[in-house]
Formats: sequence, structure tokens, C-alpha cells
Amino acid sequence: MTYSSIKRAAVIGWPIGQSLSPLIHKHWFERYEIAGEYRKIAVEPDHLETALQGFIRGNEFIPDGLDGFNITVPHKEKVIPFLDKVAPMAKRLGAVNTVMIKDGVTTGFNTDITGLKKQLDVTVPDWPKERPVLILGAGGAARATISAFLSTEVPFIMLSNRTKAKAEVLANELGQGRVTVVDWDDRHDAVTGAGVVVNTSSLGMVGQPPLELDLSHADPETVVYDIVYKPLETPLLKSAKDRGLRTVDGLGMLVYQAAGAFKIWFGVDPDYDSQLKEKLLAAL
Repeated sequence: MTYSSIKRAAVIGWPIGQSLSPLIHKHWFERYEIAGEYRKIAVEPDHLETALQGFIRGNEFIPDGLDGFNITVPHKEKVIPFLDKVAPMAKRLGAVNTVMIKDGVTTGFNTDITGLKKQLDVTVPDWPKERPVLILGAGGAARATISAFLSTEVPFIMLSNRTKAKAEVLANELGQGRVTVVDWDDRHDAVTGAGVVVNTSSLGMVGQPPLELDLSHADPETVVYDIVYKPLETPLLKSAKDRGLRTVDGLGMLVYQAAGAFKIWFGVDPDYDSQLKEKLLAAL
């Protein structure tokens, strides 16, 4: 087997050291008997365009270039001007997390949207679709979350962020008249009417302060979803479980968005099987 016959992909970001993506993709390479390699590549923000050219044409570290790569912070928005094509959903969202390279042409996609929604549908199939959703945060993950729920029949979305102006920008860009901005100080009251509460902020992540949210008036059927997966049980999810509420952690979203990328690159729709889950839990 020659080096050029091996499928090659990567994840880029700054920093990138803690990514679990290599573990996920290596598992699928083995399971589906694909000769491939997947690596982490740290790319400084000022070197993004140069790095992309190396991924396309090859360099001393990647002689034949890549078949594709995933993107994490802070490059999801910044990579778009350097791509040849951008899929309609990613263009509307203004963020790309997956790039396919074929015949020297780069195409950007966003699989975060489907990954987020699939994790919710798999974990809580009967989540209350007839009630509004409360989204906390206004970064790149909030963009994907808003788009995911706008594709459902929820009546409207309440968006709350520590910096209200950022939430207002998102509501105007993506809202389609179905997103209303809630003051950060009023987020506790917004829980009362929400069918799903989603934390897309970094609050609760390892090294960050917890998200303070009063769930005492939440409806018993409310679902609490935290896209953070380090730790797997955030203070928010623990508080929700203590109140008997249904919860969704962020690990499945990570896997399902990776599955979308794997299918784009290699034409295989991989499973989130028990062996992969065991490997991820051990890594966490």
C-alpha cells in the first residue's frame, strides 16, 4: 500500500491539544476497514490561509495533502473566505466545521446542526416540540443550535447571553422572526416556559465557572441539554437530574457531527456503537 492510497483527515484549531476527534475517527477507520489516518493540527489564526494551502497541495508534514479536515475554535468563521465553495446551510450559518478537499477544490460544510439535533432525538425522542426553546450563549455553537431548532416545529426560541448585543445580532441574522432575546438577568424566568433548555456557552466547562440557572420552576417535562462534554456531567446537568428533569450531555453531539464529516469524506455513515462510547468515556 502506498502512502497516497491512505485516506487522510485532521482537525485544526488553536489550541487543539484536548480534541477527542482522532479517537473517534480512528475507531471508525478500524471498524470499517479503511486505511486512514486522522491527526490534530494546531493552526495559529494568522497562519490559517497558509495552512490550508498545505492541506490542499501537501507539505513536508503531509506530502500528499488531506482528503478533508474538521475545524474547531477559533477558525469556523474565519476559514470561509479561503474556501472555493461553501454549502448553503454553512453559508447561511456563517460557520464551517468540515472541509472536503477533492481535486484541489475545497468545499465547506456544517455538520454541527445535524449532530446537535440527532443527539437530542436519540436521547429524548419525545422532547416537547410544542413549547419554546431557551438557548444560553451567543457564540458559534449558539448559531448551530438556533438553526437546528428553527428546522423543527417549536413555536419560537428565547436567546439569552451575558452580552445582550451579541444575542441581538444572532437573532437578527438567523431568527426568521422566531427568535426573541431575553436579558441575562431574566434567564431564570424564561426557564418556566421552555420545553428545552440548551447551554451553548463555555460556562460549566473544565476551568470555567458554572452556569447559574434556577431550574426550580421548570416544567417536569423540560429537557436540559448541555453541549459541554468536559466534564460529561456539568453542574447544570447535575442540578437538572437532582430535580428529576431529563438531560442530554454534549458527547453525542461531538460524535454525530464527526459522523457527518466522515460520511462527506469517505462515503460511509458510521455508527455510534458501544465500543466507541466506552473509549470516549475512558478518555474523559
